[in-house]
Amino acid sequence: SRMEFDGRESLAMGTKASWISFEKGSFSDVTIEEKKREDEKTPQRRCLCCRGNGKKVDLLRFVVVDGVICFDLRKKLPGRGYYVCAQRHCIEKAFANGFKRVLKRDPSSLGSDAEAFIASVVLPGLRKRYTELLQSGYASHQLLIGSDSVEEAAKSDALGCYILATDASESTKKKYRLNAQRKGLPCVGLFDRAFYGQLFGKSDKVVLGWLRGSLCESFMPIEAAIRRLEGIREDNEMASDEGEG
Repeated sequence: SRMEFDGRESLAMGTKASWISFEKGSFSDVTIEEKKREDEKTPQRRCLCCRGNGKKVDLLRFVVVDGVICFDLRKKLPGRGYYVCAQRHCIEKAFANGFKRVLKRDPSSLGSDAEAFIASVVLPGLRKRYTELLQSGYASHQLLIGSDSVEEAAKSDALGCYILATDASESTKKKYRLNAQRKGLPCVGLFDRAFYGQLFGKSDKVVLGWLRGSLCESFMPIEAAIRRLEGIREDNEMASDEGEG
């Protein structure tokens, strides 16, 4: 037996979710009390390893299929789900003893280790989902491409998130990070301009943005999970540092 993520589930794109790192409470039109009530309504789950409670959308879900632990990328597979924080140390603990409790056998029989599992199963699955959501957003006109359309949406308060290519110029990064800070919006991006351009059959793209809505909300936990597992610093943190300097 070995660990794997199950790719058999449907590619439905409209599932509502919440953000991992960037909370709606930063929006000026959402009060602390409203945010608290919203969080209370969000489904919670407990991590198999650290036993901490967190939003269901923030955690990775695993199920046992024919005696094999499967990474349930879209959280749709039947059966009891086992949730683990999207953090390397929690996945490492899952391999050390968490999954042993689930499978009732030595986890060494799984034929992998935490690092190999993250590299060969979790991250490829998350990147696939990341790409799917971007393509779905573009097809449904919820993802904006190009600085003009993104800035127009920001002016009308319709923007939910900025996305910048990792190889954007420093001046472009500074401009949009500061804009994001002022508006209380996330400013993210994991790939270079060539990736974003090729994804949509276009020339290189540096500036993209999500309109507020379910796809944007589904996208943010995936972005944040990839960042955490790859150890990528969040752009909003960097913008804060720049402002302090």
